[in-house]
Amino acid sequence: MKKHFILVVLLPLALAAANAAAQPNPTAQAAAAASQAQRMAQELGLSVEQHARLRHVLLLTRQHMDADLAAHQGDPGALRAAMAFDRAKSDELIRGVLTPAQYVRYQQFKAARIGQLHSTSQVGR
Repeated sequence: MKKHFILVVLLPLALAAANAAAQPNPTAQAAAAASQAQRMAQELGLSVEQHARLRHVLLLTRQHMDADLAAHQGDPGALRAAMAFDRAKSDELIRGVLTPAQYVRYQQFKAARIGQLHSTSQVGR
């Protein structure tokens, strides 16, 4: 179950990171981070300053995960560990951007998204 959860969460990130690592495109990374930050800004009611800070955190997270993928090719254990560290650090930084109430809503949205990914992966079985 835990391995399945990790695969469901990491596989889309790893595939996206692999594509980005194969052809580094800072503009695409920035656009993806901006899009994700915009969705979160709407869902969480962020201020303009929070939105800008969140966009920066999300861009850094994408860059670190892309670097992890390039650095740990052929070593899935090291890749999982590095990405887990990056996710934890990103969550810590996001928590610093959001108010406590916004962070609770963020955690709820994140849990729902993981649930959607998990249920979608079960459909194909």
